[in-house]
Amino acid sequence: MEERVLALIRERKKMLIPTLMLVFLFYFMLPLSLTLLPDLMNRTSFIPGLTWAWVYAFMQIPMTWLVGWGYHVNAKKLEEKINGIKREELK
Repeated sequence: MEERVLALIRERKKMLIPTLMLVFLFYFMLPLSLTLLPDLMNRTSFIPGLTWAWVYAFMQIPMTWLVGWGYHVNAKKLEEKINGIKREELK
């Protein structure tokens, strides 16, 4: 059983580490881009009246929802696997 639980922990890390790297990169790119590329970020975007900085900032909302949903789906699968291991051990 211990080997299977360790495999599940490794599987969780395989999902969690790249996701966290993506999230940190996405969120920290806004202040970095405002600092390093202020002219580009202050240009008007395809939405009249909004600059690219605002568009990028608003894109963080769906990004948060998508990452949360993806984590929920993967956590649910891992929980089912853990429950399966528990059931097998009780038999």
